[in-house]
Amino acid sequence: MDKNFNILYWNQRAEAIIGVSRSIAINNNLLKAVPRIKDSYTHEQLVYAFENQKDVQFEMFSEKMNIWLDVNMYPSPEGISVFIKDITQEKITIEKIQLSNERFEKIAEATNDAIYDYDIVSNKLFLGVGFNSLFGYDLKSSVPDIGFFKSLVHPDDKERINKKFRQFIKSDHLTNWFEEYRLLTNDGHYAFIMDRAIFIRDKRGKVTRLVGAITDITYRREYEKSLQTLNEQLAQHTKELERSNNELEQFAYVASHDLQEPLRMVSNFMGLLERRYGDKLDKKAHQYIEFAVDGAKRMRQIILDLLEFSRIGKHEDKLKTLAIMEIVDEVCLLLKKRIKETNATIKYKDLPVIASYKTPLFQVIYNLIGNALKYRSESENPSIEITVVKDKGYWLFSVIDNGIGIAPESHENIFTIFNRLHGKEKYEGTGMGLAIVKKIIDNFGGEVWVESQKGEGATFKFTLPIIDSILEIEEVKV
Repeated sequence: MDKNFNILYWNQRAEAIIGVSRSIAINNNLLKAVPRIKDSYTHEQLVYAFENQKDVQFEMFSEKMNIWLDVNMYPSPEGISVFIKDITQEKITIEKIQLSNERFEKIAEATNDAIYDYDIVSNKLFLGVGFNSLFGYDLKSSVPDIGFFKSLVHPDDKERINKKFRQFIKSDHLTNWFEEYRLLTNDGHYAFIMDRAIFIRDKRGKVTRLVGAITDITYRREYEKSLQTLNEQLAQHTKELERSNNELEQFAYVASHDLQEPLRMVSNFMGLLERRYGDKLDKKAHQYIEFAVDGAKRMRQIILDLLEFSRIGKHEDKLKTLAIMEIVDEVCLLLKKRIKETNATIKYKDLPVIASYKTPLFQVIYNLIGNALKYRSESENPSIEITVVKDKGYWLFSVIDNGIGIAPESHENIFTIFNRLHGKEKYEGTGMGLAIVKKIIDNFGGEVWVESQKGEGATFKFTLPIIDSILEIEEVKV
């Protein structure tokens, strides 16, 4: 254009960008050829450039053409040259990059991890806000580089990390990075971190960029360390328990042999004393002999019960399918004399076949039926019923009697070793029977309890875990 803004040259690109044909534009004044330019920012810049003889450059958006333009004005005393370039695609690309960067930064802010982005070509390192929140570094006051980052790695881990980093850089295919190491925090202590990253490569396989996330796993490592300490303590306790069990087994051996011998001697010599000198002893002396013999018998029974209690869990039974009907039949056969003497009725039918251990289960049922016969009511004959049903993954056994019952405040105590609710004069026994039952059921992984009121009979219940498949049966000590 000349100094009056008459158009001297107008090429095809100007036609396309401005939307005015060359025939209209040439030798016409700019404001007449393009009326919309009057009083616009573009017009202002044209006047400014020509009057001040200064080059002007700016970007603008053409609403008419819906495009972005890069405008350059070069004035001279004779006129002014204007070069206009369509930069819409460049603008779109820049906006996409800005959006991507903003998204990356928002992700870095939202996550609990410390995000990083290392451009290997330009040697520029971006660190997310996680490096401030996790490790205390002020990213606003300094611009960290890769050298700074490497300096934070613990000396004992540095060689390993650097070696692997060089391996990834030299490789033409390694991409997924995963390492755990220690990183120096701003307060001077080392945090255990988990570093995960992707090595981005160009078409030739050369690494150009590295994007990753660092997670602080100090708490997890401390938990693992404490767990290891607990495991070590547990191993020590297990060792001590094994030693204690060995001592208990030794005691059981002594109880079954050495302790019973003096008792047999007491019983034997008391019997001999009564036979040889019975006619010379008065009634009081005979009573003393009876007390001594009875005490020796009860002490022997206590020793045998202790021996039995200590052996629980030491049997060599195999887990097998058991018909509960047959086990109850065997118990009743063994208690046949007592059942007949007491005119007792034992009710049971349609009991299931289950997977369990015969000897301890037999012992449980024997003790519970035996107790029902022992603690019977004086006003009526014993009536005992045995039932077994499925209940939430367990077999629920019930032994129901019409005996003397148990007061609620004693329900817990009766399963304690040597605990007796009644004197030995009225009911024989050592107070070990229910303690043995509880220990067996505990070893099975079940529970045992009683439901009863004094004078209203009792229902002893216990559970055994259900083993659905015979494939689960294996040789285990209970």
